[in-house]
Amino acid sequence: METASFALIAHDLKNALGALECELEALIDQPDPGLAQSAYVHCTELRRQFVQFLTVYGAGDGLKVHSEDESPLDMLKSLQHTAALKRLITPGTAKVTLKGDGIGMPSFWYLDRRVVYMALEAALHNAVRFSRHQVVMGAREQDGYLVLSIDDDGPGLGAIDPSDQSTGLGTALCEAVAKAHRCDGREGRVTLINRPEGGASFELWLP
Repeated sequence: METASFALIAHDLKNALGALECELEALIDQPDPGLAQSAYVHCTELRRQFVQFLTVYGAGDGLKVHSEDESPLDMLKSLQHTAALKRLITPGTAKVTLKGDGIGMPSFWYLDRRVVYMALEAALHNAVRFSRHQVVMGAREQDGYLVLSIDDDGPGLGAIDPSDQSTGLGTALCEAVAKAHRCDGREGRVTLINRPEGGASFELWLP
């Protein structure tokens, strides 16, 4: 990612921090549970974006991964649990489910759980923002790759961001994580397409 892009992202993060500061200042003058919940959600989102920024910025010429045998199902269940907790705080957001309740997923795969989880978290956050009712996560083995998928039922690619909070960090992070995973001359990749039935489909392919 170019220096100019980092500067724009840093500017967006600064603005988000300013908005959070205003929310907290309002809480001092007039405590309100609804505003407190909003401030908490914005705080966790800002923390997530800062971690993404530091990861991508620190990658330099390439992200370094430390892969081990991991369970894709456990990773997706952890993401689903976190999404369910966020849904309690912000009612009306899309429900996150597992495709086929996780049946048929590869038992283990060699990957760096920390960065892959971070990439999926970014993709899931984006899918929930656009989704109308439901987001479905899945994992399958195809052509020697682990394919981690996140499907939403939103308006599809090219739609206007409903939250106006996108910094472009999520996409950069997912691509960096994918390319960092290599095996037998093959490199990971990311695909993002419109679904025939509506919505968008994100896939992270790891060799």
